[in-house]
Amino acid sequence: MADLPPSADLSSARFIGILGDTHGDLGHLLIVAETMWKRGVSVLLTLGDFGFVWRSKNWTRTLDRISDRLRKREQVLYFVDGNHEDFAALYGFDIADDGLRRVRHNIVHIPRGYRTRLNSRETLAALGGANSIDRNHRREGHSWWPEESITDEDLEALGHVRADVLVGHDAPLFVPALDAVLAENRPLWRQDMLTYAEAGRRQFHRGFLQVRPSLYLGGHYHVDIDETVRYGDGEESFETRVMILSDGGAGELGQGILNVHTRDVRLFRRNDATVTELIGMEDGQWRVETTECSYVFDLEKGTVTGSRDDEAASNFIDRVRRLGDIEACRVGEPGAWTVRGGGYLHPVERLQRSSEVRSIERISEGESR
Repeated sequence: MADLPPSADLSSARFIGILGDTHGDLGHLLIVAETMWKRGVSVLLTLGDFGFVWRSKNWTRTLDRISDRLRKREQVLYFVDGNHEDFAALYGFDIADDGLRRVRHNIVHIPRGYRTRLNSRETLAALGGANSIDRNHRREGHSWWPEESITDEDLEALGHVRADVLVGHDAPLFVPALDAVLAENRPLWRQDMLTYAEAGRRQFHRGFLQVRPSLYLGGHYHVDIDETVRYGDGEESFETRVMILSDGGAGELGQGILNVHTRDVRLFRRNDATVTELIGMEDGQWRVETTECSYVFDLEKGTVTGSRDDEAASNFIDRVRRLGDIEACRVGEPGAWTVRGGGYLHPVERLQRSSEVRSIERISEGESR
């Protein structure tokens, strides 16, 4: 992928920044993208209702602006489709040989049924789409398209092979916390629209059962849901952590970071760029301030600058050392990491300790001094 580092790829990323519905909100998207960069995340994934591939005034210019901002931060943005998409515009972009649809080189649509192997060697699959409960308020070809609905062909493309992580827009059935919200809101909608929306959810559930994921990430309902649900009986049963993200207003936890190796997901508000721990799997360069010294970790090059045996030494001169493993780098605690030396034939690795870590901050290249 041109102009992007290897880490800015869905299959090689160790962290994936996830976003709920963006609905074409440029300001919100740019804020979240910057926060993700400050947290060391190069790969972003919107869980449907992206809303920027929509034929309106200057829509291509808006995509160019997003692409340029992503390029400057060496990020790439993936998205699954939701129900509020201009499918005529979206499907005007071809699917490449790798199965992805690029609307810009760093803005990428993940079609329904797509699969990839993550950095953890686990499988991620995608099943976008949903049925609009407000379809009666929309006009076909202008604000609504029938392609929003998940089809039998989409389920065939998804297949029946298990996926560890499923990303989509709608939600599986039998999620108690979500079902309670929907029951409360039923009086707000026409019965025929409820029937239409529920049919879409049942179709999504069919696909969900085909792949039996351990983690599902979706949007659509504009609420935050995090619930582990057991499906099936006996030997055929499985458990899924179902996470539904809200549409991420200023005070909402509508975005987070997925650690692909642990499947842990941490949500935060869109302006919260606080980093309290560095584990070495992040992207980019980092400044770590301790009570007695300042260190720069370049996790792309695998180096650390400023390490020394005696932090209090007055004649300290910065040295670049090869970084091994970060064993501890957490705000409020002493730091510890291994550094390497001795050459290829006689490698030497030793533990470097620091005083209490006061702050951890991502920095741009050239800010190391």
